[in-house]
Amino acid sequence: MDPNFFIVGGAKCGTTNMSYNLMEHEEIFMPKLNEPYYFCRLDVPNDFQRNSMIKDKTKYLDLFKNAKNCKAVGEATSAYLHCPHAAEDINKHFPDAKIIILIRNPIDRAHSAYFSYQFMHPDQRSFGEMIEDHENKIKKKEFFLYSILDPGFYSKHIKKFQSVFPAEQIKIIVFEEYIKNVESTIKSILDFLDLDTSITFKEQKKGAYRAPKNKISNKLLQSTEFRNIATKIIPAVYRQKIGDKFLVKQTKKPSMLPQERKNLEKIYEIEVKNLQNLLNRKLPWKDFQ
Repeated sequence: MDPNFFIVGGAKCGTTNMSYNLMEHEEIFMPKLNEPYYFCRLDVPNDFQRNSMIKDKTKYLDLFKNAKNCKAVGEATSAYLHCPHAAEDINKHFPDAKIIILIRNPIDRAHSAYFSYQFMHPDQRSFGEMIEDHENKIKKKEFFLYSILDPGFYSKHIKKFQSVFPAEQIKIIVFEEYIKNVESTIKSILDFLDLDTSITFKEQKKGAYRAPKNKISNKLLQSTEFRNIATKIIPAVYRQKIGDKFLVKQTKKPSMLPQERKNLEKIYEIEVKNLQNLLNRKLPWKDFQ
């Protein structure tokens, strides 16, 4: 069975947690492989490497071969929201699909994205330095999949999906409202997917900040050679579990500096106004009230 719904992002807005919560429903099928990135294939360079990325259509559709009689079949890839051609490509293949979009205070989203980026592509730049670098890329209109800033300009990304999908096929959820009342939000999504909402709900654990366990694991995680070998010999569905057990630890995320927050307020101030106009609602983000 082909997919009929997509959680398209945004990145660092709770897409993985939402996927795990939805997978509790017996009428929903989502593949074990998280973020196949298939609809980003038109936007990434040929030498781009992402452990879970699938570029072959047959292999992509194989992800859903065990869906059987599930009414809702979907996948979650948080980069779809900001990949330039993803909305059009999804619509081309699955025009009747339903689209779920999560948005989060763009300041907090950028901060979380920075640590995710550092975990996957370690470098020596501070958060403030990376903000400046990525802001310059945006001004030059450079597409950069791992930009910590661009995904937070939600309105332009949402408009891409609105331009090809009718309003009744798109549901937009605010992350801060979702985490305050997970159960009611999930049930609203079940209703959106035309599924039974009278279920016993078991909330999944929320994601936590992860860091290398020690100096050895830090060196391994920074090694491109180690990552390439791991990609070749360890199936994608097991890599994160192995990494979580042996290489990383959950710890408290470092705080953002006040000046960094002020800089991001300036960067996103106009965007949040545009977004509120687009959605015709006030958003619960104190930085912009």
